[in-house]
Amino acid sequence: MSISSTILNNICANSSGTFWLVTYIGIIWRGFKDRSLGMPLVALSANIAWEFLFAFIYIPERQLLHYATITWLFFDIPIVLQCFLYGAYDTHSQFMKKNFRLIFIAAIAICFVILFNLIPELKDTRGVYSGYGQNLMMSILFVDMILRRDDIRGQSLYIATTKLFGTLFAFLTSSFEFFELTAGVDVPFNINEFLTAIISSQTYPMTPLIKVIYPIIFVFDALYIVLVYQKSQEKGINPWVRF
Repeated sequence: MSISSTILNNICANSSGTFWLVTYIGIIWRGFKDRSLGMPLVALSANIAWEFLFAFIYIPERQLLHYATITWLFFDIPIVLQCFLYGAYDTHSQFMKKNFRLIFIAAIAICFVILFNLIPELKDTRGVYSGYGQNLMMSILFVDMILRRDDIRGQSLYIATTKLFGTLFAFLTSSFEFFELTAGVDVPFNINEFLTAIISSQTYPMTPLIKVIYPIIFVFDALYIVLVYQKSQEKGINPWVRF
């Protein structure tokens, strides 16, 4: 018994896009409410560069990913505004405080140049290598942010949780794309067969590197959820009512 890989792909892609959209909305809401930058500067810079490239230059084959990328880029605009308004207050370095906006613009430019050259060089037509690579960086930086701030300004349990699920469904999308690209093979209904096929895969978009990167992302995302929950309780805040 098998299930259409195209159907599963679309379900997971839509789920991933929705969870990530909720993550963005949460960051925007908490950022303005707490008057704080809710996404680390370097992660935001890479996000903007990646989304711009896949929205206007390296147009994805799948319209769904293309539309999702444009939507994410649109929702990045308020976060960019937060970065200009509040970002300088997130550092103790006087040099960073004085030159924060210039550094932010430079970071976007650097990320753009790197990704502009990296994507065609790796033949990353679906944004898998570049997407998971920057996702890993983002997950690490979110953990660093809460540890460095020792506070939950600009953060919430819902942001942390939806980020984890957004990336989980993105990984499942890549898994089902592997079946779809393998001569249109349907996904086996048996979980053991499914996992065996994924683990043994050596081809894009389910390469050995991706299968190493994603578990690390998951670990850092789970750790971030735990840290946000613990810090909320430490501050006497109910994390479930803090949106």
